Amino acid sequence: MKRGGLVQFKKAGDLTMTQYFTWKYAPIVFFIFYGILWQMTDFEVKRLEPFYQLSKKTGATAGESLNMDYLTFMSWLVPLRALRHKQYAVIYSSLSTLIASSLVPVLQSASIEMYPPKSEREADGWKSVRVDPPWSRAVSGCLVLVAFCGAALMYAMRRKSGLQSDPKGIAGIAAMATKSHILADFHGLDTAPLNKIHKQLRHRRYILHKSSLWQGEYIRNSKERIHEHGTDPRPLMMRLRAGVPFIVFLIAFTALVPIFMFFDPAGIITEKVPFLMTGLATIIRILWNTMNCDIRMLQPFFILAKRHAPAKTLTLDYAGTNPLYLPFKSMLNGHYLVMLVAFGSILAEILTVCVSSINVDGKKFMPGHGGGDVKGDDDEDDRYNTEQTFRSFWSSFALTMLILLYLIFIAIVTYAKRSHKFMPRQIGTMASVLAFIHQSHMLVDFVDTEKFDSSKMTKHLEKSGKTYALGWFNGRDGDDHLGIDVEPILSEYKYGVDWTESRLRMGQVGQWEHF
Repeated sequence: MKRGGLVQFKKAGDLTMTQYFTWKYAPIVFFIFYGILWQMTDFEVKRLEPFYQLSKKTGATAGESLNMDYLTFMSWLVPLRALRHKQYAVIYSSLSTLIASSLVPVLQSASIEMYPPKSEREADGWKSVRVDPPWSRAVSGCLVLVAFCGAALMYAMRRKSGLQSDPKGIAGIAAMATKSHILADFHGLDTAPLNKIHKQLRHRRYILHKSSLWQGEYIRNSKERIHEHGTDPRPLMMRLRAGVPFIVFLIAFTALVPIFMFFDPAGIITEKVPFLMTGLATIIRILWNTMNCDIRMLQPFFILAKRHAPAKTLTLDYAGTNPLYLPFKSMLNGHYLVMLVAFGSILAEILTVCVSSINVDGKKFMPGHGGGDVKGDDDEDDRYNTEQTFRSFWSSFALTMLILLYLIFIAIVTYAKRSHKFMPRQIGTMASVLAFIHQSHMLVDFVDTEKFDSSKMTKHLEKSGKTYALGWFNGRDGDDHLGIDVEPILSEYKYGVDWTESRLRMGQVGQWEHF
C-alpha cells in the first residue's frame, strides 16, 4: 500500500483522543457551528426585512412589507419568495444559510475517508486518513458561494431601516401605530384570513419614518396578485397533516439506525453512500427547526389566548432570541414547552455529528465479536480494521438513539399541546398583529414609546399593573372586536365561533319574556 495521508495508524485506538476527535468529529462540528451562526444571521435579516422595505423613500406595498412573512415560511422556499419580490438581502442570507447549515455538513461527512478501502484493508496494516478530492472540492465550492453571498449581503444591508430601536414582540409593532391613521385601514379585519387582509391593504403604500408607520400614496389600479391562503390559522408545520408524517419519519429513522449498524445487507448502503445518514439527519434538523420557529412565534399569542397575561407577554419575542440562549431564557420564563423544543434543536445539530459513525458493522463492536476476541477471526471481522474505536462507536450509537427518542417524545407532546386552533388566522406578519390591535384601548399605553427598547417597554407597561388577553372586547369605536386588549375582556376566543352573533344585547329584544 502506498502510505500517506493526514495521519497514519494501524488501529484507530492508537490515535490520541485529540487526533481522533480532530479527524472524526472536529470538521463536521465546526461546519455545524458555522451553520448555526448563519441561521442566527438569517433570522435577523428575515425579521427586519419588512422594516427596510417600509423605510424606502416611497415606502412599500403591503405585500412587500406588512403582509410579508418569511419566518413561518418553509426555509427552502424562502429564496424563491424573496426573488419574486426582489428582496435581495433575504435571497443572500437564506441561500447562505441553506448551503452552510444543510449542504456543507453532508458533503463534509463524505469528503474525509479512511484509506485503503474496506475490501483492501489488513488488520495489522497501515491505514491513513485522506481527503476525497471530488467531495472536498464540492465543499470548497459551497464555501466560496457562501462567502460571495455573505459579501453581497453586507453590501445589501448598507441601507436605512427607519428604526430607532429594535422592534420586539407585539408591543414593538403597537408602538409604531400610534401617530398616524394607519389602523383605519384594518377596519373589519378582526377575524379575516391573511389573503383578505392583503386584498384590503393592496391599494396603498406604507412608510416607516422614525419608528412610526404612516400611510403612503394611494394605488388606484393595483395589479398585485393575491395568493389564496387556506383558512387554517396554524403554520403548516403545526398541523397534524405535517406533524404525523414528521413523527413517523423520526420513528422510521430511529429504526433504521440499528438496522444499518447491525444488519449486513443494509450496511452496504451506508458504505456505498457514506453521506446518507447525515443527509437524513439534516432533513430532521431542518424540519425540527421549522417547528421550533413556529412554537417560538406562537408562544405570546398562546399565553394571551389563555387570558390574564402579564405585560411582559407583549414584549416577549423568542423569534429574535439567540437559539443557543433560547432554552435558558424560556426556562427562566417558565415556558417549558418552548424550552424543550429549543433544546431539541440543539440536539438535532448534535445528531448530525453522531450519525457520521453509522457506516461500520456494529456487530464487530459487540462483546465477544471482533478484535481477535474469537479465535479464527479474519481481517474482515476485526473491529480494529474500521475507523471506529469501541468507545466512540457505542458512545455515538447511544447518543444517537437517546436524541432520537427525545425528539420523538417532544414532537408528540408538542403536537398534543399546540396543534389545536386558538387563533383566527396565521401570525408572522405585521399586518396580522395590527389587525388585532386596531381598536384596542391598550394603544394609549404605547403613545410616545416608539423609541423604547424591549426592557424599557416592559418596565413601562408593568407600571400600570394591567393584564392582557386575546379575545372579544368592546373597542374604542363602541363596537365589539376580536383582538388583543386590556383585561377584562368580554369573552375568550374560540375558533370558528363569532361571539358577536351569539351575544344577546339589551335592547335587541323587545320584551323581557323573550329572554
